[in-house]
Amino acid sequence: MIPLLDQVRRVPWAALVLLITGLVVAAIGGWCVASWHELVMPLAFERLQYDASWAFVFAGVALAAHALGLSAIGRWCAAVAILFGAVRLAAYGAPGWIDIHPMAANPWLPYGPGNYNDMGVLTAAVFVALGCALAALGPKVHGPVRSVLVSLLASIALALASVLLFASWTGGVVASQWLLLTGGERVGALLFVLLAGGVLAGALVRSKDEQQAIRRWAPGIVWFAVFVCALVLWQALQVQEARFIDNSTRLVATDVKNRVERAIAIRIRQLERLAERAVIYGFVEERWQRDASTLLNETPDFQGIGCAGEDLHIRSVVPQSQASAIGSSLRSDPERMRTVDAAIQSRRSTLSRYIDLRLSGSRGFVIYVPAYSDGTLRGLVAAAVGGEWLPSLLGERFDDYEIVLLDGGELANRAGANGAGPERTQEQSVNIANIRWTLRVTPTVEYLQRADSALPEAALGLGAVLATLLALSTYLFQTARRGAHELAATNARLREDIQARRQVEQALREGEQRTRLIIDAIKDCAIYMLDPEGRVASWNRGAEAINGYAPEEIIGRHFSVLYPPDRQQPPESELAVAARQGWFEEECWHLRKDGTRYCGDDIISAIRDEDGAMRGFSVITRDATPRIALREQTERSRDFYFALFSGFPNLVWRSDAQGSCDYLNQAWLDYTGRSREAELGSGWVEGMHPDDRARWRATFDRAYGEMQPFEIEFRLRRANGEYGSMICVGRPYHDMQGQFAGYLCSCYDNTTRRAMEIALRESEARYEGMTANVPGMVFQLLRDDAGRISFSYVSQGCEALTGLPEAQVRADAESFFRLVPAPERTHLSATLDASAAQFTTWNWAGRLLPPQGASEKWINIRARPRRLDSGEILWDGLVFDDTQGRLAQLEVERSREELRALSRHLQTIREEEKARIAREVHDELGSTLTALKMDLDWLGEHLESAPGPIAQKRATMGKLVEAAVAATRRIVTDLRPSILDDLGLAAALRWQATEFAKHTGARVDVDAPETGLHIDRDIALALFRIFQETLTNVARHAQATEVAVKLSSNDDALILRIRDNGVGLSEDDLRKPTSLGIRGMRERARQLGGDISVSAEPGSGTTVIISIPRSKRAA
Repeated sequence: MIPLLDQVRRVPWAALVLLITGLVVAAIGGWCVASWHELVMPLAFERLQYDASWAFVFAGVALAAHALGLSAIGRWCAAVAILFGAVRLAAYGAPGWIDIHPMAANPWLPYGPGNYNDMGVLTAAVFVALGCALAALGPKVHGPVRSVLVSLLASIALALASVLLFASWTGGVVASQWLLLTGGERVGALLFVLLAGGVLAGALVRSKDEQQAIRRWAPGIVWFAVFVCALVLWQALQVQEARFIDNSTRLVATDVKNRVERAIAIRIRQLERLAERAVIYGFVEERWQRDASTLLNETPDFQGIGCAGEDLHIRSVVPQSQASAIGSSLRSDPERMRTVDAAIQSRRSTLSRYIDLRLSGSRGFVIYVPAYSDGTLRGLVAAAVGGEWLPSLLGERFDDYEIVLLDGGELANRAGANGAGPERTQEQSVNIANIRWTLRVTPTVEYLQRADSALPEAALGLGAVLATLLALSTYLFQTARRGAHELAATNARLREDIQARRQVEQALREGEQRTRLIIDAIKDCAIYMLDPEGRVASWNRGAEAINGYAPEEIIGRHFSVLYPPDRQQPPESELAVAARQGWFEEECWHLRKDGTRYCGDDIISAIRDEDGAMRGFSVITRDATPRIALREQTERSRDFYFALFSGFPNLVWRSDAQGSCDYLNQAWLDYTGRSREAELGSGWVEGMHPDDRARWRATFDRAYGEMQPFEIEFRLRRANGEYGSMICVGRPYHDMQGQFAGYLCSCYDNTTRRAMEIALRESEARYEGMTANVPGMVFQLLRDDAGRISFSYVSQGCEALTGLPEAQVRADAESFFRLVPAPERTHLSATLDASAAQFTTWNWAGRLLPPQGASEKWINIRARPRRLDSGEILWDGLVFDDTQGRLAQLEVERSREELRALSRHLQTIREEEKARIAREVHDELGSTLTALKMDLDWLGEHLESAPGPIAQKRATMGKLVEAAVAATRRIVTDLRPSILDDLGLAAALRWQATEFAKHTGARVDVDAPETGLHIDRDIALALFRIFQETLTNVARHAQATEVAVKLSSNDDALILRIRDNGVGLSEDDLRKPTSLGIRGMRERARQLGGDISVSAEPGSGTTVIISIPRSKRAA
């Protein structure tokens, strides 16, 4: 382990970047592998496919191993990534040969092998190119050829990864289908870009020979990378064309299957109705012949229809041309016998397999329909369907396809032209009654030729042209770049020569000007040069400002003109001292040009050459007048502040550097009544209360040792002998040299404030006593300008209400608000913000969840805001426990919900009972009345010569039967309108509106969409019943002549709007106890989570709006 760490430390920065990149890619791949095993989605990104995740793990480890110099491990890991991609490409090129999903299947996968998607084909191609680049990569120099090969493979991988990145992030479903993406390509493309970029960067940081070789072959590398992308797009277009043909064929096969199943189901239903009618009139020959002939004429697919009795021998056949079959047994051969027995045993219609139809001589199938009455077999109806029924059914709709119907693998029927071949064939299973046929649909050669496109080849050609252009652009760019580099190098050498010459010249000029600039820059000192005789040789601006002489006025004159004539020592003596000692310093008076004097500090230095010969003197003169004035001002300030402290109303005293008192103002002496001499030193401590002296000494000694400010409160004896409370504040002060000189202290009489604090504590105690007896928690909530909130006060009831100590709530206001459930906390904050914005009373009611698992409580908050002088907002309020009241309210709501559920259950039972009664009336009474009408029709046909009274009686009975049928139909419709179940809500509304218009004469306009509404059965029934009740109310009370109905929907709800132009309603009418109809409608809507609004004014009509959510939920 230690040698490996040492090797990591020796990795250069480029290898370190490759190492980090490889480890990151391997970590992401490993995370995706773990997520497949743990059945959880990785956070914040799309999960890679299982095989791709393993391949990324090995690819990332390969790159990291190469960065560490472990070439063997890197090549083996790269080989695994190549294997994953190659196997997937082989499986794509030869479908069915490799059936492992995923390839890295193992016993620990949750769903087991066969239940996972493979990696995409483009992903596999990138893995092959990238794996080859990783296998060729190495930490050492391997020559230009390998570097060019690595760069080529990495560029191809990077180009394919770019295509994959663009397709997965911007292409959508179309790109996914064209490029055969299987999921996870977004993350995979980013990882490919990292790996390919890392490999390419690793190849580019090699030796100069390798870099030159890569640059030389860069156009070819670009051409190959772009051309590979063009190949991928060419293949994707070809795959898309094939998929388009297959999808079209699949859609045609599905359409043909549905047509076949629907057509045969209709034929079976027609035969079943024929059998039901035959049972009703007892298989009477004449009636049966007429009904069968009518059916045969209406259905050309039937070659013949026969009727057999209970003995299964044919009694009657239509058409008459097949009368030779009368008397033969339906069980004449094994296939027919098997089918007939199956029909009798199942009591359902049964189809035979494709057999030879004896009478017509063609092949077809026979439909057998058993006829039962009261559980007893009364006969059997059979119909033969000939072989040309399939072309007749399909017509010319599918001329571009060969359509074959197989029964048990044998050709049963065929339609259309010849197919192109089995590679484009689509199969469907046709399931009808007891028969399972296989439907094969194959496109024709002509259709494939029309569907063929030159787009893939054109895309490949354009890709080659684009690759050539990019390669040529790369070559031209490199050529221009090399020329620019050579020109830049020449210019750089020329600039270096010019810059060197300029630097030499600049150094000379700077050497000459530096001294002049420094001297001229000094404005508060006179700096000038003297020759050996004392004449002024140079003159700076500071000398001109201080003395008033311009350079042309003073240069060449003796420097003695700068001094007053009445000085005791001549100026020449200063030069003699400076020549002797090397320098001379003096503070003396000087004379300006205007005759005024000033005090200045002179520093005269002798200047000698290398041989020691005197060359002159340098003189520096600083005006000392400000310093002298400052010293005098300081003395005056000291006297002023002493006088000020003497008249200061507060007590002031001062200590020296040793801590002894050396000054007290008059206020101190007046307060203590003692003399100044008695108080100086440590005498003033005698007036301090004995109990405070030790604390004073400890505080002063600690501050004195650290030379820090201090503040202390002690009691000091007054002149009358009483003690007063003093707050003493001391600050260190320093002398002119910055040395610590002692403390300056000021004492403030705190006696009155102490008395106020005692009174305040007593007041707070009384306030606490009152708030402790208030049920709930009394509080003061403060919010500053930044929106931060805090409790400045909470009463003792805080812990009993919230379970939190008072100190915790005051220290952390959020601890109280966190007890409010998160869904209600937003509303709490909103009411607080509204109270602050509008300065209205803060009212809020909700739940509180105390800690430590205590039961939840319901609380009410009421507080009034006020703004403080600082701009902050303070609420004074009360939080009281409303749990008992809330529990009682919840109990009432629960009882109301139980009553509503009971009402909903009764309504459901009522509707089910109506539906059952409607079915029984329709099935039993309806069929009986139908049979009776048929019998009356039969009597009418056979009693044409009967006397007049009998015929009249028969006609009267027929009318009575028709009236009974109409009454039965009306009763069934009122109980459960079949149009609602068969055609939907829109049709039911129109039918009900028509019936209402017939009975009332009012005009009803219904606006409802014909299609696009998918309404739940219970919702449709509820809306229909509410609509019926609304029309009933309009008929009874509205006196309306026009009614407008509109059914609409949005993403969330269905909306039924009913408006009339009647007399309208008043609010009192809506609140009447007898308004049971509106209450019933509202309760029916609320059972489904909806509501009803009624808006009306007397004389202006009434509008009823019913809104019910699309998804059912109880109110």
